[in-house]
Amino acid sequence: MKFLSRISLMMAMSLLSFCKTAKYADAPKPPEQYAYTPEAPLISTIAIPVTISINDLTASLNKRLNGVLYEDNSFYDNNNDGLMFRATKTQPISLYLSGQTIKYKVPLKIWLRKSLFIGSAEAEGELALNLKTTFSLNPDWSIATVTDLEYYEWISKPVLKTGIGDISIETISNIAINQSRKTLTQTLDRVVGQQFSLRPYVQEAWTALQEPVLLSEEYKTWVKTTPLSIGITPLRTDWNSIYATIAVECQNDVSIGEKPYFRENSTLPNLHYINDDTPGDYQVRIATDIPFPEAERMARTMMVGQVFESGRRKVRVEDIQLWGNNDKLVVNSRLSGSFNGNIYFIGRPVFNPQKNQVEVTDLDFHVDTRNFLHKTAAWMFKGTIKKQMAAAMVFPLEENIREMRGEVQNSLNHYELQPGIVLTGTVDSVVVENTYLTPSSIRVNLFSKGKLSLDVKGL
Repeated sequence: MKFLSRISLMMAMSLLSFCKTAKYADAPKPPEQYAYTPEAPLISTIAIPVTISINDLTASLNKRLNGVLYEDNSFYDNNNDGLMFRATKTQPISLYLSGQTIKYKVPLKIWLRKSLFIGSAEAEGELALNLKTTFSLNPDWSIATVTDLEYYEWISKPVLKTGIGDISIETISNIAINQSRKTLTQTLDRVVGQQFSLRPYVQEAWTALQEPVLLSEEYKTWVKTTPLSIGITPLRTDWNSIYATIAVECQNDVSIGEKPYFRENSTLPNLHYINDDTPGDYQVRIATDIPFPEAERMARTMMVGQVFESGRRKVRVEDIQLWGNNDKLVVNSRLSGSFNGNIYFIGRPVFNPQKNQVEVTDLDFHVDTRNFLHKTAAWMFKGTIKKQMAAAMVFPLEENIREMRGEVQNSLNHYELQPGIVLTGTVDSVVVENTYLTPSSIRVNLFSKGKLSLDVKGL
């Protein structure tokens, strides 16, 4: 009887001891910590096609060059030549492109007054000047032009009207035209240089590119562009326009949340020439996050309430919590029943491209949990809880990626950075670059490639 009493007492003590352990037993908690994940900056190229229409250039020149183009009202100018001279535009200027030159035809009415021994006499005539302008770009993005008079042709030759009759003075008129040619050509160079400097437009595009762009309102996804360098292809011409491509090398940063802070860099680099075959490709890294609360919600849907048995022992999953431990995901499972407390699983999150989902591979009991259970609840190793927990750690991203790509493409169809400056582009591909943990989420980096161009209106 005493023996049986001792056995009963020992069993009761063991049972009480187990119940106490079951009530308060927690495996050692893995610390929450995150490894810094360095990411090489992605360098992109944004192509900015620039076109100067020959029709716009013609209209501008005709608007700026009107009326009197040259006037000499003194007999004593030009080494006392005894000649007054005035050249007035009578009809619109016509021009066309030829290689790296612009050729003009400028119709002029000529008036002159010649000093004579007994007074002076007037003459009028009409001619067409044929001029040629060679153009190039300066380092400061202004257009340099050098205009020369190729030849001229008289439409009606000037005749000097005197009291004794009309006298042809074509030779004198030719001298006057040659004297005024430098002023006329300099006037054309000044007008073209002022009207068609590329710098204001390039400066505007350079500045506008730095403004963060909202790619997705739903995901609050912003892309911030930091231009690094700028170049231009050699100017080319056809019958209708002068054109070139400006290429901006830049670094793109994507962030989620509020509009990112940025400090505008207004210093436009000097021009340098690039090859005609410079690609207009962009590369951008877009982070899509599975926040820990969302991942926990999905895991709880599958696991909370499930009961796992091993012989006569069983446990019920009461809650799931997730956090990072360097590059691995910790799954905290709070259990009740034959074991009452927290145990911890750990595994590495990876992206499965075939299924477009994040999975936690090699999920297993954390080493401290394993050592703890060996002493207190080794029977749990025989159950299916680990296998079921691994099956629950699946987080689909297919819809996120599809929606993200659609949002980005919609934004790039016609994104007006500023009035007259429109960003357009295509999303050619979106692939997953890597998966890692942040203090707030499971992050999947999407690597997107496509083409971007910036249309600058008003040139």
